[in-house]
Amino acid sequence: MKFIPSVLVVLSVLFIASCGDGIDKDPVYPKATHLYFSDYSGKKIGVIDLATPNTFSTIADESKGLDTLAGIAIDFLGGKVYAAEETNNRILRLNLDGSGSVEVLYDEADSVSTPTALALDVANNVLYWSNSGTGQMKKGSLDGTALATSMFEYDTVLSYSYGLAYDPTRKELFYSDLSDYASIWYFKVDGTAKYPSRFFGINNLTLQNPSGIYLDASANLIYWADEGLRKIVGANLSGSPAVLFDRQDGITRPDGIAIDKGSGKIYWTETDPATDTHVIARGNLDGTGTREVLVQGVESYSIVLQFEK
Repeated sequence: MKFIPSVLVVLSVLFIASCGDGIDKDPVYPKATHLYFSDYSGKKIGVIDLATPNTFSTIADESKGLDTLAGIAIDFLGGKVYAAEETNNRILRLNLDGSGSVEVLYDEADSVSTPTALALDVANNVLYWSNSGTGQMKKGSLDGTALATSMFEYDTVLSYSYGLAYDPTRKELFYSDLSDYASIWYFKVDGTAKYPSRFFGINNLTLQNPSGIYLDASANLIYWADEGLRKIVGANLSGSPAVLFDRQDGITRPDGIAIDKGSGKIYWTETDPATDTHVIARGNLDGTGTREVLVQGVESYSIVLQFEK
């Protein structure tokens, strides 16, 4: 059952204002053109042209040595895809067009252990990842030349994190945890935080086992896919979480998540444990309408949208 959430009121105001005239109207947001995804069991990275759903193209797969792909992050300006191999304990970089060879940036020799999510600070040449095997948040450089280091003096700050999002304006990193530390957390990346702060804690209606997260920092909104509750949830950064889609809409176990404000759409990935089926789906950003399946047979835990220029 969906709620009539306050976050939807915020979103409605944004879209209504963007359609009106006057000096104070909100900007027109670009629309997404493509969706990139990791495929865990398919051992590939693929892309969907959103103008032609139900099909996808493979950028790279196991023929280039890829395996158990979990989190991905993309530097579109630099033309690079960054990927975490969850059970192969590697952080990789490859060309966005699939050309050339795959680079191993960090591996077990750098204490990479069950990496599950990635985030980029391109302006400062920093790569962050959730090192779920050791319960640490780690960082390195985008080219792999910097020493991989563990943040918070090697303290355990997570158990299993599939969601990571960086806000370059506030210089804050948000991450989800779907197991022992089940919550959404955040911290300043400048080293001043002695320990991450809990942003959203367990709530039996809106948060239980958060997986993928998406941060819309400019609008003070955050979204997450909750595996345990089988819900897609949105909230403003001051609180007020709201369910957009749930099991009554056909949601099974959602993982990756992304937002297209220009088209008013929200995208997510799903796995149905009962039937072992996998899909990438989307719905209206305000929670209205029905769930639409874009592609089937892709076991994805991370998706990234590309927008029109």
